Amino acid sequence: MPYCPKCKAEYREGFKFCVDCKVPLVSELEEDVAVDLSETESERKRRDFERLFERGEQALDAEDFRKALDLLNKASQLNPDEVEVWNMLGLTYQALGHDREAWRSYKFALRADPDSTNALWYAAQFLHEREDYPLALSFITRYIELESDPEELKEAESLREDIKYHLQEVNEYRDAAASIDSFDQDENEDEVPADKFTILDEEEEDVVDEDEFDEEPVELTEAAGFLADLQLQLTDRNSKCTFCGAAIPTDAPYCYNCKEPHLYRPL
Repeated sequence: MPYCPKCKAEYREGFKFCVDCKVPLVSELEEDVAVDLSETESERKRRDFERLFERGEQALDAEDFRKALDLLNKASQLNPDEVEVWNMLGLTYQALGHDREAWRSYKFALRADPDSTNALWYAAQFLHEREDYPLALSFITRYIELESDPEELKEAESLREDIKYHLQEVNEYRDAAASIDSFDQDENEDEVPADKFTILDEEEEDVVDEDEFDEEPVELTEAAGFLADLQLQLTDRNSKCTFCGAAIPTDAPYCYNCKEPHLYRPL
């Protein structure tokens, strides 16, 4: 395997230059260079994370979402305490149409830092788009408590007002629906029994083919069936890797066996 003589990073076969140090790779490290690897191991790991994260962000910006997912998934395994890698994974999953995986990533971001303004903002926006207004309101309110930038606060206040508006609409709709249900119930109680009716004219009724009114079953999309929660289930074995079939926890971010991203359905 080729190595960088400067930073000691190990590369796969086929690489000729170190992407960080811009120097030619060598087939093996000299003994004096390889001394004291214990201190440089964490630095190498950090450097690998930064390289993967940067390339993942670039792929996301270029809308190469599958490549972004591959790079950011690898980066998250090197540094699971980094908030931004989970935020970028959330955006990547959103772009791929995988809402459950996106929300799981935002929960990992908030787990790493509950007061991260970026994590709170992305979570609030995501929930707003999925019409989960009560939970979105709680996140954007916390964001406003922590944010100090005037421009960012202005945008956040606008989002909060929009969420409140939609919440009011939902509550008004529920009140109206409750009133209709109550009215229907009262009418049913006042119905005249069938034997009290006088038939004035009896005509043959048209026979209606009930099949004409049969509707095709509506298949719920993931967005329609999405339900946000605040738990991370990491101790069960109720899910299965779509790549290798291994049993993994429901909210595992990646397969612990093959290290591929944990998808609830294939890409």
